[in-house]
Amino acid sequence: MRRIQSVVPMVMLAAVALLALIVGPSVLRTYAVAEQSARIQLARQELSQDDILRRIDRAVAAIADSVTPSVVHIETGGRPNGGNGSSGAGWVYDTEGHIVTNSHVVRGARQVSVEFSDGVIVGGEVIGTDVYTDIAVVRVGRRDGLFPVTRSATRLPRVGERVFAFGSPFGFKFSMSEGIVSGLGREAPGSSIPGGYTNYIQTDAAVNPGNSGGPLINTDGHVIGMNVAIATARSIGATPEDSGGDSAGISFAIPLGTIEPIVHQLVTYGEVSRGFMGISFAGRGGPLDRVMDSAGAVYTGVRVERVVDGGPSDEAGIQPGDVVVAIEGSPVLSVEALSTLISSGRPGEQIDVRVWREGQIRDITVTLAPIEPEVLAARFAQPTMLQMGMIVQETGEGVVVARIFEGFPAALGGLRVGDRIERINGKRVLGWNEFFVLAADEGLLTGETVEFSVISAEGESRQVRVTLRP
Repeated sequence: MRRIQSVVPMVMLAAVALLALIVGPSVLRTYAVAEQSARIQLARQELSQDDILRRIDRAVAAIADSVTPSVVHIETGGRPNGGNGSSGAGWVYDTEGHIVTNSHVVRGARQVSVEFSDGVIVGGEVIGTDVYTDIAVVRVGRRDGLFPVTRSATRLPRVGERVFAFGSPFGFKFSMSEGIVSGLGREAPGSSIPGGYTNYIQTDAAVNPGNSGGPLINTDGHVIGMNVAIATARSIGATPEDSGGDSAGISFAIPLGTIEPIVHQLVTYGEVSRGFMGISFAGRGGPLDRVMDSAGAVYTGVRVERVVDGGPSDEAGIQPGDVVVAIEGSPVLSVEALSTLISSGRPGEQIDVRVWREGQIRDITVTLAPIEPEVLAARFAQPTMLQMGMIVQETGEGVVVARIFEGFPAALGGLRVGDRIERINGKRVLGWNEFFVLAADEGLLTGETVEFSVISAEGESRQVRVTLRP
């Protein structure tokens, strides 16, 4: 009997353990399900009571509703050099039928068609392009149903702010993507033309081929810039159409502070004349100065190294050592930003320049002079010779080809050592500086076919056509 009594507790213990194994998981599952159900109910209750996400959705939808009618889809016909047509986006600038887009979207196109969000398609006329900033203006005959996008008058973009990019990525017209401002005053290698002006807004909004020329919008529904370039694993700063890749979360936009004065010149004069302040400062990539005024406010800017005697800045009272912190209210966030802001003004115009001097902020009005050819030539000489594969020099007889590199466009086009370059597209070359400025003006660096009139060392006259592939 004792042996049987000693076995009973063990049997009972085993039975309890077996029951626990059978029932335990079921109980645990029931508890877990109940807990999950409670969490779901609580989350649903919070969502029903707090409509913050719905309010954000409504605000974003309102931006789409207010901006989309101002966005256009652009298609272009074949180009003179045999290239195919292209497509991109643009936006209504005013009620007079002016559409703003990128120069690379429409430059050299024989036909331009503009489609509005209501389905109306009209022909467009390119009234002016500026390859240096990649800005163009197209005029349409339509007057009814034009809704100019509201321009941001006072609110400057800040890093971290939410932005929206509009356009036609991969042909999906009137699309909208969202991101934030990732950086300001960016210089993107490969954007615009070599030596062109940048000063870009960097965002992480999705921008792809077809977004070029579309507006970049802030949370007020106001335009603050225009999509122009992206960075991919293959390239940094190429136009979306030429990048060879898709969006990698880095895109660039031309700021409104650059767009407005350029568009004004294109609409008013049909061309852009660049202003000159008559100061010298560190070149591209040069250092910025951080300065503090007497009230403790901190500014970034570019220090003036030299002032041209008798030039616009000298006459206005700017001195060497001054730190330029803003032009026309736009902050100077890089050396390239300063160059872009100055050059966007037209000779004869007055611009407001804010400088720091000895702990004080001063506002000075400067009347711009015409930019000197050597200033522009300094930007374009090296990239032009590198891409063409040749070296030119100025002699007593004119601009002469000093060296040719085989396999490059200059050699492939038929230029030879000793050739004296007389004209570019029929326009006379007056000197070394004018050669580079004229070549850029005629679209050489943006892929246009350019005709050089040359006289060989033996006195033979001939025409040579050269095309660079950007």
